[in-house]
Amino acid sequence: MTDTRISSHRISLSTLDAIARGAAGPDVVHEVRKAERSRTLLLLRAIRDEAASSSKTQGPLPPTESAWQVLDRVQQSAPAALETVLSYPYVAGWAGFTLRHLRRGHPTDPTPAWVHLGQLHSIAAAAALHAGIDVDVRVPARSGTVSLPTLGAAFSPAGRVDQWSVARIRSCDRDRRIDIGDNTVRLPHDLSQDATGWWALRRLTCREGSHVLSLRLDDLDPYRGLYETLDPHRLDDAEVTRWQGMLDEAWHLVCRHIPDTADAMSAGLDVVVPRPSTSRFPLISASSGEAFAGINVARPHAAEDLAEILVHEYQHVLLGGLLHLVPLTRQDGERLLYAPWRDDPRPAAGLLQGVYAFFGVTKFWRAAARSGDDAIADFAAFTCARWLEPTLESARALLADRTVTEAGRRFLDGIAEQLVTWGDVSPQHRVAEVVTADHRAGWRLRHLRPDPGVVAGLARAWQEPDEDGAPGRCAESLVSQPDGPWSLARVDLLRCVVREGSSSVNPALAESTGATVADLALADGRYADALEGYRAEIAGGPDHPPSWIGFALAWSCLASGPGPTLLLERPQLVRAVHRSLRAGTEAPQPDTLATWLADRLATGADNYERPRTGMA
Repeated sequence: MTDTRISSHRISLSTLDAIARGAAGPDVVHEVRKAERSRTLLLLRAIRDEAASSSKTQGPLPPTESAWQVLDRVQQSAPAALETVLSYPYVAGWAGFTLRHLRRGHPTDPTPAWVHLGQLHSIAAAAALHAGIDVDVRVPARSGTVSLPTLGAAFSPAGRVDQWSVARIRSCDRDRRIDIGDNTVRLPHDLSQDATGWWALRRLTCREGSHVLSLRLDDLDPYRGLYETLDPHRLDDAEVTRWQGMLDEAWHLVCRHIPDTADAMSAGLDVVVPRPSTSRFPLISASSGEAFAGINVARPHAAEDLAEILVHEYQHVLLGGLLHLVPLTRQDGERLLYAPWRDDPRPAAGLLQGVYAFFGVTKFWRAAARSGDDAIADFAAFTCARWLEPTLESARALLADRTVTEAGRRFLDGIAEQLVTWGDVSPQHRVAEVVTADHRAGWRLRHLRPDPGVVAGLARAWQEPDEDGAPGRCAESLVSQPDGPWSLARVDLLRCVVREGSSSVNPALAESTGATVADLALADGRYADALEGYRAEIAGGPDHPPSWIGFALAWSCLASGPGPTLLLERPQLVRAVHRSLRAGTEAPQPDTLATWLADRLATGADNYERPRTGMA
């Protein structure tokens, strides 16, 4: 390409504020897109420089300069065709992946460097086919498959193929063919249609009034997997039909409940990559700041879940683009924070991503709860309540964090100002409170470690009641490695109960979610039965985190007081003392120990030193 001048991009404070408030329109998204185009050009230039410095990355392919020459011809004759290819999410994703591979290597990736770098020839060929110009190029083939970004993939229909090989693409007038080994694939006139040896990318298009969402369904591109390369995984026609039907329903919900966001989402989402789903729960989706407008999604079971995923990932996409323009956090490799939507502690940058994503999710479900749509009203109110307060608390935790920049504080202020006005939809939703408490307590139990000396002292005090003295300063450390497994079974069960809206819990739900008998009793409001069920679970597996937290939840539903409060707020301390005691004597009952600890610690409450986690 002869004209690779990079534009200078700035973002105004008013645009920053609009993005923060969830008020960005298509014009803002297009502004971010322009910056993403420049970033892609910078990555391509860096790849060109890296390739020029080493001939070893060329392999059996022609020099990459030949690909640049093809791109230059496309730019001269059909610049729109070049833009179509360069703006594709997984061209930018390939560029970032390949540049890292060239500079640092990738010890777990068996793909030769020349295959990664050679994708540039495939990109050039795709641009030439869009432009309708004649070419004769050689490209990498992976197990007999040639990927052409934005168009599809050619594959060898028969015969033996090597894992890595070179294919030849020839286009002359209307004769377009790809030689792969001993086989020749003739491309159809309409590249959006399948043919022998050719898989075309499918497109999903949804219309709701004036709002249109059009997404490529990419099950072919090797760089669609964000942080790893993927083989093609062609969906059959029936699955594509299911995708189209569910996307239609999801888009209807988006346009009905947040129409002010729908057009911006249309401008900010280009490609959906279908990923396999192993179960009904949890919702699975992902995106990368390197692949603007591309999202990976496992098709969920309900349209409202897909609507939530679209909103969630759009928020990530937009924020990812914004972060390429203005830093909202500073690097700090040591400090970690509690994220209500993650099982692991997160750095400030990661927590910020979650805050913005769940800000959008909360907005969607709040609007749905207020819409009068009886089919999803209660579930919408529950989900809004589930995320509203935790998202606001996380935003406030970030506002108090030293790693957040001045622009980041302004951004978070904008989010928080919106969230504080949204407490009008079932703010006391009981099930949402239980689910929120479940996650917070479960995270503390797994990731906070009480001071071993304090734990030992409390265990001695339990064994020797006449011993005097309050516990010493009870510092706790935050660790990334969890002390015990996570389970979403109880949360999934509670979500199902709310969604079904029945007065009693269907026992079949426990089986489908993996919940226990005690979980079923808790969801059914039989708190005494749940308490005894969890007591039995702890007796059988005294370190199992879900049993401890289930016990705390059931107990707090039955009674108030220092004991239940302590077990919910500091389960890590109760379990640690319990663990110490059962090593030498018969372990006490969880509620008995928690009540004793609450009384023991009452006089030394000021000695409790919270870890640096940003938790409320």
